[in-house]
Formats: sequence, C-alpha cells, structure tokens
Amino acid sequence: MTTPGTTARVTDTPVAVPTGEPGPLVAAPCGPVRGEWRRIASAEEGSRFQRSAAFYGIPYAEEPTGRLRFMAPVPRARWTEERDATTPGATPQRGSIFDDPAIPEPSVPGDDVLNLNVFTPAPGDDAARLPVYVWIHGGGWTSGSHNSPWYDGAAFNRDGVVTVSVAYRLGFDGYGWVDGSDAPYNRAVLDQVTALEWVRDNIASFGGDPDDVTIGGQSAGGGNSLVLMTVPRARGLFHKVISESGAVPDRPAEEARANSIALAAALGVDPTLEGFRSATYDEVFYASNRIADQSVSNDPDARPDATVDSADGNAGVAGPDPVEAVRNAVDGMPQDLAFIPTVDGDVVSAPLAEALASGQGSDVAVLAGSTTHDFTFAGLTYADSAAGREPWEILTQAGIPAELADAYLAHHPEHADAPHLIVGDLVSDSTFHVPLVEWFEARGRVPGGTAGQWAYEFAYACGPMNLAYHCTEVPFAFDCLAEPYCGHTLGDGAPQELADAVHGAWSRFITTGEPGWPQWSADAVGRRFGDNLTGPVVIEQDVPTFVVERDLLRLREERATS
Repeated sequence: MTTPGTTARVTDTPVAVPTGEPGPLVAAPCGPVRGEWRRIASAEEGSRFQRSAAFYGIPYAEEPTGRLRFMAPVPRARWTEERDATTPGATPQRGSIFDDPAIPEPSVPGDDVLNLNVFTPAPGDDAARLPVYVWIHGGGWTSGSHNSPWYDGAAFNRDGVVTVSVAYRLGFDGYGWVDGSDAPYNRAVLDQVTALEWVRDNIASFGGDPDDVTIGGQSAGGGNSLVLMTVPRARGLFHKVISESGAVPDRPAEEARANSIALAAALGVDPTLEGFRSATYDEVFYASNRIADQSVSNDPDARPDATVDSADGNAGVAGPDPVEAVRNAVDGMPQDLAFIPTVDGDVVSAPLAEALASGQGSDVAVLAGSTTHDFTFAGLTYADSAAGREPWEILTQAGIPAELADAYLAHHPEHADAPHLIVGDLVSDSTFHVPLVEWFEARGRVPGGTAGQWAYEFAYACGPMNLAYHCTEVPFAFDCLAEPYCGHTLGDGAPQELADAVHGAWSRFITTGEPGWPQWSADAVGRRFGDNLTGPVVIEQDVPTFVVERDLLRLREERATS
C-alpha cells in the first residue's frame, strides 16, 4: 500500500519491465499522448506480442471540482499539446480505509481524478482492431485505485487484448443524494459510462476495436459492470461482461436520501449543493465513515448486531447473535455501506434482477462467479457467541429447513467444526452466490433468450485462515503472480498453472465470447478453479455450481412473500 499523498510508481513490476526506448506517441482524437514501452516478462520468444505500451492518467472528463463537484461528469475537452502519460494519474481514493488491504491500491494526490490507464501491444495502429477489456476496480464503492500493479494489462497484451483501467468517484462524491439540485445520485455510474464513451471514440488509436469491448471488475467493480448492463446510455458501448464477486445491493432512493441527510448532520451543514460543497473531501470522507455503521438497512429493526439471548439457547454469552446474522443474511444482502449505486429511476431504473428479467442487457454475454469464501471471515465476529453451539442448530433456529441445513453443512464440510465460520459462509453466500443465481435465472426468463452466460467458482484456499478469500482470484485473472504483493495476500506457492487456467479462460471469453465450458442452465454446471479444500489442487473442473445457493434463493423468495 502506498502512503496517502505520495505518487506510486506502478511500471517497475515483474510483469512488465520498461525497455528504456523512446515511448510511443499516439495521436488520438482526445489529443496526443506519449506513453512508455515495457517488455512483457511472460511473453515467450517468437510470440506475436512481446512489448506492452502503457499510457497512464489519460483524462476522460473534466476535474470534478468547483461548480462541477457532485455534478454529472463533463467529457474532457480535446487538447493539442503532447501530454505525458508515463506516470500514474490522480485517484479519487485519497488513502486506503484498510490497514492491511488484500490488493495493493496506491493513492495518488490531485484533483484531476477522472482518468484512465491504457495498456496496449499496438499503440497507434488503427488497423489492429484488437479486443478491448475495460477494468473497473472494486473497494466497496468507497475505496480502491485503478493504479494497482495487479491491474497492469501486460499479460492481456501478450494475448492480444488491449486493457483499460478506469478511475471513478467514490463514496458520497460518487453516489450521494444532494437536495434541490441537478446532481444525479449515480455520478460514479455516469463516470464509468463517460469512460466507455471515451473508449468508443479513442481506443482504435491505441490498437483496440470499439466494436469488441468487454467490461469487467471485482467486488464493487463487478457489481458496477452488471449495473452498466441496465443503464440506457451505456447500451452498445460494450458487448461482454466479466463479474468477479460482483455485489449489487439495490439501494432504494429513500434510503440514499436518509444517509445523505445523516451525513449532512454529521458535517453540520444543510443537505444541499452549497452545504456539501462547503465541506472538504477529507471532511466528507471521515464523516461518511462515522455514519457507515448507522446506515439504513433493509430492516432497521433486525440488525445483525443484536445480542444473544436465552431464546436461542445461549444465555449469558455476550456478543452478536449468530442466529440473527443468519436470519438477516437469508432475507437479503446486507445494506451496511452508506453510499452505493442507487435505484433512482433514471440512471439505474430498477433493481438488477428486475431489470435483467425485463430484457435489459439481454444482448450482452456474461461470465460471472465468485470465490468460495468471499466474506466468510465475517464469521470471526461470532467466534465467541457461536462457540460450543451446533452449526445445524444455528441454521435451523434461523428458519432454515432441516433438509436445507443438512445440505448446506454438506456444502461446507471444511467448517463442520467451526460454527462461527458456517455463519460466515452463510453471510458470504447470501451476499455473493445467491444474488448471482437470481441474476442468471432472471436472464433465463427473458422471452427469446439472452446472450450466453457462464458461471465459475474460485476455490483456491490460502492465507492464515486457509480460505478462498475475497480478492484472491484477481492476480490469477491478470496472470501477475510475480508481482511482489501477491505473496503477501496469497502466501507462498500460488500455482502458476492456476493462473494459466483462469487468465486463459478470461482471455478466451474476451476474444471469442466463450470461456470454454458449458453455459449456465438448469443443471447449474460451472467451472471450479483451484479446489484444494480437501486435497491437492485441482486446477479446473466442471461441476454443479451454486446449487445449494439456489435453494437458499427459493427460501428467500418464500420468506419475502409470507
């Protein structure tokens, strides 16, 4: 992690090494930009693409400051002088909110934050028409950086794919409601649309094909990618989606307004354009963190931090109630982030499943999945209050039928003796796996069908808890295991064969529209990568995927209508 306020150098990584030769100058419609040449470390001798040109910090919109703060993005005016693009651009993230982040995401100071990076093996070759992969970073809509060395596109360049990584506004600046103004709720979504419009208008100058664009992201970025499928202005700007552990909480507009009013109160200002503009970015950021734990949930009277009581058979044990946590997780995705994409009836017209079922995005092919234990670490909160309790009893007391409880425990045999981690598994699956099934099934109900959809599960367990954590698939997808921070997150011995398989599937999908295994259907077959939970690593296998989560979805639907 880079110390806030310092510039991160992201070019000197083992995946791509600067060659020292004069950088390429591209005369793009946006204006002339000069990048730098790098040697692709993993490119084999004789391969078509052995060099990657990197262009950092290309602005796609005007600075969102002054009268443009909290407003919709304004496309950047064309420049005529050569622009140096050899150092990272400013990031909306001023500093990481995590002491020990899973992904290295450097913060770069400055106000010109609406910029993007382009990695290409064919700069200036308008005739190359290579497929394009646009990456939208994660970070819970409050943090993250497009300048992470994990998002270096060198490995994709080696495979003939032009890669773009995009910065967008975060937190309240990106998603907060402002009273009595023209400021849209989903400014960050519009940032991403504006970046895609820049790709449409400029990427041919960097060797890319504007008619063959895949967008993708992880966590919030994966959710953003799915949301963009339903945004009318984004239609036709991309053709395929890769969503890694994508989350879409479907925040209602009234809850977004409540959180913005709470933020204004914390800042001591009116919830108006003038009031919010009177606060600095840092003041808004820190006040947002203070109200995050108080943000409006789906059911304000059923919070997961209720204490254990004798009705659940564990009287006198202090701490959050694991039964209540499971009950709330089954009922719906947690709503514990203050400023996230909002169903505003305009940019985001409807909850994602509803929008997909109506046919929005039906012409877009989708590759989506998650890690086996994305948020299982949430179970650590219940280590004391769940201690000594039978996992089956916790599940059934939360209203899960006995047969489904049996199936769920069989689904997670690795945690049979760890009731708190079973709670964490259920919270994780309800946040990532169950909604994925809902979205795929919604697309399956579209009259006339949709473009293809494929499911995957990343099951490579690593780290101190030996889990397939949130974020751990990213360096495999980008084939950047040589980047030093990978050892911090993954530990020793991450298999290159697994990176070859995951990255290969992603590249295949980007270039051909199919990842190489059967589409999602009634038998729910998907590709499982890196399973090492019960034995040696199985690099890849086609197995029924998210089956028990489909049963949890049926339970959620039944409880919603009862």
